Amino acid sequence: MIEEFEIELDKFHNDSTTLTLHGDYFKADGHTERGKKTLVAAIGHNKNHRQDLKQLLWILTVSEDGAIPVHFKVTDGNICDITTHIDTWEVLRRLVGSPHFLYIADSKLCSRESLNHIHQSGGNFITVLPRSRKEDGLFKKWLLTHSPRWQEIARYPHPRLKDGPPGILSGQ
Repeated sequence: MIEEFEIELDKFHNDSTTLTLHGDYFKADGHTERGKKTLVAAIGHNKNHRQDLKQLLWILTVSEDGAIPVHFKVTDGNICDITTHIDTWEVLRRLVGSPHFLYIADSKLCSRESLNHIHQSGGNFITVLPRSRKEDGLFKKWLLTHSPRWQEIARYPHPRLKDGPPGILSGQ
């Protein structure tokens, strides 16, 4: 399908969300059925803040060109998002045939283990640095006494603004 529809494999966006389940789901307990383990519907950190309901974790990765789904996975409901990125990145590396793509994800990617794995494997990533990270405080402190050199890397017209957006900047 990638070749047929000419899907670009140079940038991927990844995100996950919880699928909240209503009901007991007694059989979703990890037992083996027809040679495969069932998923575990479990109480976890529900993004709807419904601690009384079981859930599963849905992970979706799309290509940048048109947000075409290229990989998805549903996991047990008590799996933490932070632990899913290495496996997802490895699937994408096999799909692309090399580590030469940009992996874009939210702050759940920002764990030492995930970032080190991608970096040491020759990959590239973009993520959000949580305020709780030491680097955030160090950068803010540095900004008090330094002026970063910013370089505009792209400017796109905004469909509702006549003058367009202020531009997208990148530090050097």
